[in-house]
Amino acid sequence: MISQEDIMSRLQSGKTEIFFKKVDGSIRHMICTLSPSLAPKILLTKGQSSTPGIIAVWDLEKNAWRSFRAESVIYLNEKDHPINQ
Repeated sequence: MISQEDIMSRLQSGKTEIFFKKVDGSIRHMICTLSPSLAPKILLTKGQSSTPGIIAVWDLEKNAWRSFRAESVIYLNEKDHPINQ
């Protein structure tokens, strides 16, 4: 399992490709970030949620904020350094 801290660290460093299992069981692919240079005016609290284990990110393909459960991440790839669960 990929830790939430590792996910957050990679998101903050740049573009990150993530595959995760949605609540309905389908697999979602997303290119996202928490890097201030890639997302519009990130608030210091973005990426954190009042619900433990939920990560809010800027979806670079949809140009919108999205969220996912840290425990649902299947694959994470940041700057050609893949991490598989």
